Amino acid sequence: MRFLIIFIFLKLFAITTDSISSKNLEVLNSLNIDTSFIRDKYTNNLYNSYSKKRKRYFLNILENGYSYIPLIKNEIKKAKIPSNLVFVAMAESYFSSRAKSNKKAIGLWQFIPATAKHFGLKIDEYIDERKDPIKSTIAAIKYLSYLKKKTGKWYLAIMAYNCGEARIIEAITRAKLDKYCQIHHCKKDKNIKKLRKIIKNYQYYNGTFASLYRVYLKVNKLYPKEISLTELLRFQPGIKRQYLPKETRKYIRKIIAMNFLLNSNEFVQYHNHYLLNRGNISNLVKVDVPAGTSLGYIAKLLKIDYQTLKNNNMHLKYGFTPPKEASYIYIPYKKLANFRVNFTNKKIAKKIIYKVKKGDSLAGIAKKFHITYKVIKDFNNLHSNWLKINQKLVIPIKHNIKIEKKVVYKVKKGDNLQYIAKKFHTKYSQIKKLNKLKNDTIYQNQTLIIPTYEYIN
Repeated sequence: MRFLIIFIFLKLFAITTDSISSKNLEVLNSLNIDTSFIRDKYTNNLYNSYSKKRKRYFLNILENGYSYIPLIKNEIKKAKIPSNLVFVAMAESYFSSRAKSNKKAIGLWQFIPATAKHFGLKIDEYIDERKDPIKSTIAAIKYLSYLKKKTGKWYLAIMAYNCGEARIIEAITRAKLDKYCQIHHCKKDKNIKKLRKIIKNYQYYNGTFASLYRVYLKVNKLYPKEISLTELLRFQPGIKRQYLPKETRKYIRKIIAMNFLLNSNEFVQYHNHYLLNRGNISNLVKVDVPAGTSLGYIAKLLKIDYQTLKNNNMHLKYGFTPPKEASYIYIPYKKLANFRVNFTNKKIAKKIIYKVKKGDSLAGIAKKFHITYKVIKDFNNLHSNWLKINQKLVIPIKHNIKIEKKVVYKVKKGDNLQYIAKKFHTKYSQIKKLNKLKNDTIYQNQTLIIPTYEYIN
C-alpha cells in the first residue's frame, strides 16, 4: 500500500522513476527520514544533476577514495551505525585527506582543531591526525553518535555535523513552536512571547545555549510530536533566518542524492568495480615504527614511490615520524611481508650535521632547511634558543629538498656576472645584491660570494 501511495505521488509531483526504488527507501529509513521525503523535488533535482555527470565526476571521486573507502566502511561497521554515513565523508571532502576549508577544517571529515581535539585527535608540531583516515573516521563516528544521541535522529545528527548542534536545537524549537501556534493561535500568549524572546536573544549572541536548551525542553512538552525533515527544510518567505542555513539544507539533500545515485543500477552497471561495494579490506595497513623514521627510507626499502607513500601518510607534517616517540605509518598491504623481513629500527630520518655560524639563529637555520625551529630543538634536546658559534646541530632533512648555500669565488679573466650566475645555476641579480655591487662591473681576482643551491635526497 505504501509503495502504491508513493507511485501516486510520483505522478503528481513528476518525480523521475530512477529515484524510486526499495534501496532508496531503505536509505531514508536507515537515516530515520520518513519515506515520503522520496518526493522532495530539490533532492530529485540534485539526483538528476548528479546522474548526468556521474561518469566524469563521481567515478573520479570514488577513485580518489580507493584506499580510504574500505577503512571508513570497516570502522562504520564496527561501530554498528548506518553504512550510509560514508557519504558524510564524501560530501565533506570527496575522500581527500588534503581537503581544507576557509574555516580551518581539515581532512576526510573536515574537523576544526577544537572539535578534533575534543574527540581525541592529536594535532602538534609533527602530526595532524585529522588527516589520518582511520583515527579521523573513529573521531567522526564518535561525534556523529554523540549528535544522534542528543537529537534522536541520524538525519538530524548529519545536519548538526554541518551547522552545529545548537543550530539544529534552535531549528527544532522554532519549528515546533510555530506548529503549536498554528493550532493554538498564541499571538497574545505572554509565555510564548517570552520563549521567542529567549530564542531571539540567543540568535543575537545575548543568550547562552543552556537557555536555548531549556526553551527546547519546554517546547517539546507543548508540542511532543516529531518535526519531519520536510518541515525543517521548508523555505519560509519573508523570513531572513530560516530554520536551517542554506548550506545545511543543500548538505543533507546532497548526501541523500549521492546515496540514491550510487544505489542506481545504471551506475553499478557502468562501473563494474563499483568502489563502494569493494568490501571492508583496504590496500593499506598500519605498521609501528620507531621515533624519527624516514618515509624516504621506507619508500626505498619497499621499492615504492615516495610521493605515493607520503600521500598515504598525510597525518605526518614532515617526511618523518616524531623524533621523541614511537609512531606508525600506513604502507601498501602487499608490501607488509617485505617490511617485516627487511625493516630495522636503526634507520631514522635522514639527517645532516650543521655547524653554527656567526649570525645564525634557530629560526634562520630552520627556514633554510624547510622545517621549524621546534623540530631542531627536539632532535637536539635543546632547552633554550641560544646557540654558540661552531656548535653542531643534528638537522632532520625532508625528502628531496633544495638547500641554499654560499660559496666563495675568485673572478677569473674574461668572467662576467651573467657567466658566473649561469655556472652556479643562480641569478646574477642575486650575486649583485649579496655582494652589494652598484653595477655589473667586476675585476680579475675579485672575491665574490655566490648564492647557490644543493639538492638533498
